[in-house]
Amino acid sequence: MIVAAIYARKSSDQGGLSDEAKSVTRQIEHASAYAARKGWTVAEEHVYADDGISGAEFVKRPGFLRLMNALKPRPRFQVLVMSEESRLGREQIEVAYALKQLAQAGVRVWLYLADR
Repeated sequence: MIVAAIYARKSSDQGGLSDEAKSVTRQIEHASAYAARKGWTVAEEHVYADDGISGAEFVKRPGFLRLMNALKPRPRFQVLVMSEESRLGREQIEVAYALKQLAQAGVRVWLYLADR
């Protein structure tokens, strides 16, 4: 059985909207549906999200930090599902380093908007 993690991020705070209408909520729903179509299992503890935090920020993003910390000593998931690579961040060097850490941990990244 393949276990999938999900990461979702939205830069601007959408405080006036219901949870169902928030972009982060939609990203998680779409990523969960994508994982289900692939036959993967997503456990609640493997859903990581940052709402209202810029992708240029890498130090003060609790969801991102939890995701990266979950890679050690060994991740309990084999794939990470996101809508697109920009959800991981907006700084090319930082994103490349995060992708390298994921790959070194044996985690494959899937982007549901591109189905790759």
